[in-house]
Amino acid sequence: MIVLSEIETDALAELANIGVSKASVALSRMVGDEVAMSVPTVEVVPCAEAARRFDAEYAGRLVAVSERFSGPMAGVALLVVPEASSLELVRAALPDEVPPDEAGALAPEALAEVGNIVLNNCLSSMANMLGAGLDTALPRVLYGNGLEVFAQCGAGEGSGATAIVFSVRTRMKARNVPAQIVVAVDTASEEALRARLAAYVERVLG
Repeated sequence: MIVLSEIETDALAELANIGVSKASVALSRMVGDEVAMSVPTVEVVPCAEAARRFDAEYAGRLVAVSERFSGPMAGVALLVVPEASSLELVRAALPDEVPPDEAGALAPEALAEVGNIVLNNCLSSMANMLGAGLDTALPRVLYGNGLEVFAQCGAGEGSGATAIVFSVRTRMKARNVPAQIVVAVDTASEEALRARLAAYVERVLG
């Protein structure tokens, strides 16, 4: 697993905050109302531990939108929300004229769209600042507990694989939804991430 210094962890949080800010603007345009996303906190933990923490923190199943990324660094990014809160996110993302009883049928498509906006903005911001062009696959919507979701998307393959967990709160149309953004880095890409992050910190500090 990657071990980061405090300044490198702070740099990751700063990069994520830029991405989250861009995502909130894009979501605001999509829903036609202000969307607020809190400043993310960041933790770097093994993927297996991240999955267990999700199960401990959230009762019931989780819903995750996953996108694999490739390039100088490879892995999978996830937007994870409790299933109990996911319908609130769906209702906020859908037009007001959609009847509440139809929201469930539209949930996978709406969640994929929201997840795509959030994950692409976060990944592109991090990639641009780190000088690493990334390609992303189409989003997938996954259901299950933490370990099941991580297994379905292939996150954490390899002993001690790293998960970078950004915790945010999203407020859309007076609805508060807790969410976690996870960037799970393939084991083979961990040193590349560490090197690019160290280079970014050096550039910023001069």
